[in-house]
Amino acid sequence: MRVTGLLVAAMALSTGCTRDPVGECASLDPGDLVVTEFRGDQTPDDTLGIWVELFNASPSTLDLQGVKVRFRKKDGSSEVPILVRRSVVVSPGDYVVLGLVADDENKPTHIDYGFGDDFHVGYLAAAAVDVETCSERIDRAVYDVLPKTGTYSFGGQPDADNNDIPAMWCVNSASPGTPQQANPSCP
Repeated sequence: MRVTGLLVAAMALSTGCTRDPVGECASLDPGDLVVTEFRGDQTPDDTLGIWVELFNASPSTLDLQGVKVRFRKKDGSSEVPILVRRSVVVSPGDYVVLGLVADDENKPTHIDYGFGDDFHVGYLAAAAVDVETCSERIDRAVYDVLPKTGTYSFGGQPDADNNDIPAMWCVNSASPGTPQQANPSCP
């Protein structure tokens, strides 16, 4: 009887530390969301923070609740998945910013969703970033190093095929980034 009580308590403790899953995954097709900009740690520190920007390339309004973003080390040794746990609506042709902050009323205005509660390691210096839903990849972007000033930005018309071309990406050090808006063209 006592062992059973301890076992139940241990099971409750082990599951109490995990975040509750989201019900259904978002219904998206490959290419509906496109990764367009990354912002890492800055020197000097600033108020814009760390974030990743996505673009709605579909002809429909999308709700990102249930979308998973996987930050993976390029050598495959580890990954940090985040999950959009509430409704985040993005109109066609609009940008959405997911930031490494708490998803509460104190998040900066340029961040639409904070993934700070899911991200328990340092931001990856080099990564492949997959946007997924229902176990299907919607888009992938890769970065080798993030600038300490500015962002690593996709400089063309957002498209899931074009953002696979390394020459379409560049460092945007002229500004602190362009959250929720189009990026400047790459030289």
